[in-house]
Amino acid sequence: MKSTHLACVLTALSSPAFADAEPEGVRTNTARLMTTDAAEVIDAPVIGLQRTAIPLFAGLAVDTSLYADALLAPNLGLRWALAAGPHRFVVGARYTEFVGASVYSDAVTSRTPALQSFEPELSGPSFYGVYGLVLGPLQIQGEARYGHYTTDYLSFTGGAGLNFAGHWSVVAEAGVRVKGGSAFRAAAGIRYGGDGLGFGLGAAYVDLSDPALPGESLPVLPVLDLSWTFR
Repeated sequence: MKSTHLACVLTALSSPAFADAEPEGVRTNTARLMTTDAAEVIDAPVIGLQRTAIPLFAGLAVDTSLYADALLAPNLGLRWALAAGPHRFVVGARYTEFVGASVYSDAVTSRTPALQSFEPELSGPSFYGVYGLVLGPLQIQGEARYGHYTTDYLSFTGGAGLNFAGHWSVVAEAGVRVKGGSAFRAAAGIRYGGDGLGFGLGAAYVDLSDPALPGESLPVLPVLDLSWTFR
C-alpha cells in the first residue's frame, strides 16, 4: 500500500459566524460534505468523526479528524471561514504526524511474504481553499487542496448539496487529482444537519489498488460521519 493510497483512506475516512440574514445553505454540522471541506462557517463546538472543532474568534476554528487520529495519524488544523450574503469563503491548513508506520508495515508484510520491506510515510502539512455559493436550498462549491507528504498531491473538487426536507440534504462531489494519487475522485451521499445531531452516509470512489496486495482492489469506500454540535 503506497503512501498516496493511505492518504486517500485517511482523508476519506476534517467561530463565531459573521451573522447575516442571508440564506444559510446546506448545514452539515461539521463543515464537511463527503470527502471535502464544506463552504460553511463553524459557529459552535462540535465533536464528530470527520471533524472535531472548537471555534475561536472572527471565523477561526481549530480542528482535528478523529478518523485519522484513530488510524494512527494524529492531526491538528486551523480553519477560517466567512459568510458574506450568499457567498462562502474558507481557507485552512492541517499538519499530520503519521505514527502507525510499523503497524501498517507488519500488517502488509504478514499478508505478502514476498514483500521484504514496507515503510509507509504520511507526515506533513496540507492546505485547502473553498468557495461556495448558496442559491436557496442549493449550495455549490469548489475546493482546491495541496498536500506535502512523501509524494505531493494537488486536487480540485467540485461539490453540491441540495436541502430537500427539513435538515436533510443530498450531496455529491467530483474532481481530479492532478499530481500524485488517483486521477479521478467522486463521492455522493446523504447528510442530516440538525441543531445538535449530525449524520452523514455515502460512498467515495478513490480508485484504490495496490501491487503489494495482488488481486485486491477497493475502488469504492464507505463514508460515515456522526457528530454532535453544542449550540
